[in-house]
Amino acid sequence: MFQSLLNLKYSWQQSTKDDINNKELVDAAISILGFSIKNLPSEKKKEIIQQIYSRTIWLTYRKNFPQILNSQQTTDAGWGCMLRSGQMIWAQILRVHIRQKKQHSKDYQYKLLCAFSDDDDDEHKKMFTDNLKFCLSPYSLQKIEAISQIKFSKKPCQWYSPDQILNALELLHQQKQLEGSEDLKISISDSIFYDKLYSEMYGLNQDCEHIVNEIKQDKTKEISKICNICEKKQPKALAIFLQTRIGLDEINKEYLPFLNELIDLPQFQGIIGGKDDKAYYILGRVNKKLIYLDPHYIQEHINRGNVVMLKDTFFCKDVKYINEETISPSIAFGFYCQNQMELDKFFNSLEQIKKNYDKEKIFCYISRITPNSYIIGIDENDVLIIQDEDI
Repeated sequence: MFQSLLNLKYSWQQSTKDDINNKELVDAAISILGFSIKNLPSEKKKEIIQQIYSRTIWLTYRKNFPQILNSQQTTDAGWGCMLRSGQMIWAQILRVHIRQKKQHSKDYQYKLLCAFSDDDDDEHKKMFTDNLKFCLSPYSLQKIEAISQIKFSKKPCQWYSPDQILNALELLHQQKQLEGSEDLKISISDSIFYDKLYSEMYGLNQDCEHIVNEIKQDKTKEISKICNICEKKQPKALAIFLQTRIGLDEINKEYLPFLNELIDLPQFQGIIGGKDDKAYYILGRVNKKLIYLDPHYIQEHINRGNVVMLKDTFFCKDVKYINEETISPSIAFGFYCQNQMELDKFFNSLEQIKKNYDKEKIFCYISRITPNSYIIGIDENDVLIIQDEDI
């Protein structure tokens, strides 16, 4: 009964008319998954949004899959929306990464969809024996639940926060990479520090002294030429996740211009967040309306045997929008940098954007090198006063 009511509500929402009209699209700032759409007729803009949206992998609640570890649950309806949103942003980055290599197999989409299938033949039990070599569904809901119980002592079938789902996906990716993503690394932080990202890309020590010293000597030095002393390893692509809050109980509207500029970056691959305890995968924006995929729809479970037959259940045609002022303050951004050139462009863009705002209107720390912090005292309310090194 609950599932029927939920799907009925979702179907009604899906059948409502598109709330973006042609007049709004005329001079609209439109960005979706790293693409900027402008200087086109309104109908063409709408068509491109539709094309990108309907080709993005959509992951929703599922039912009738094998029982989740240490529980009787055979559906994630009612609690798995952040988990599904996390799967969507990770599926999108994997899709972009594999396609950009231009050496992907013809069945790469099938393998990608299988990687997130729910009925994974009890493969999650192999995590207890460290034997995932032949795993074909490395990011299934069952494995996310199992790794979260093992590593984070998370109880079965609880709601996830953005940082919890991202950390679970990172651990699963470390254990078993999908074919074609062996050279992709995940970076999760609440700040953007170039030296940290650079070091992660090249597999260097995070506190590489050459990077730090050269930046201190010349803050204007071209960042692509910073570390020419270190013996560089083969660089990896980076999936950069920035987890942050843009307010306390509700969003701080002063943060929204900065948020929109991050959405406009070509490296942008989405936001996981939501509204009223409902998590969504946000793909971009049309002016002040956010484009999103909604996981709150219950579909039959997927296994590797029926992925082809049920392929259409992974894609949504009806574009949905939400007012940016109504989203919840706890969110996580996803960015993708294929190589050092892209990382440099990404950070250079952030530095330029940062110049346009006062500190109180920026919700994350951006710096070329990781600052040193130290305690300088305690105030009258017994709160620690922390001084950051000015770089």
